Amino acid sequence: MACNNENQIKKQLLEKTPVGSNMEQILAFCSQEKLKCNRSDTAGYLDQDSGEVVGVKSIWGVLKEQKATPLTITSVSAYWGFDKDGRLIDVWVWKTSDTP
Repeated sequence: MACNNENQIKKQLLEKTPVGSNMEQILAFCSQEKLKCNRSDTAGYLDQDSGEVVGVKSIWGVLKEQKATPLTITSVSAYWGFDKDGRLIDVWVWKTSDTP
């Protein structure tokens, strides 16, 4: 998956994992894309931009990690939030840079 800006990545993810998809479909997508994804059946995800918790269940995984500089690692992560029935309600993409 091309990793440009967060909004472009979110749009690409929603094309491949549309709202209403179930958790198993998202996990299958993760597997197909060779992403290591984690699942929570008891908590949504915290959208760091808005400060809101999205959903009551979630899946998250790292889409890409790369060394931006010799001392900085840039990560792009995706978070899928689900309703109580396990249906996707939103996706959030978070790009971070960490210096060890």
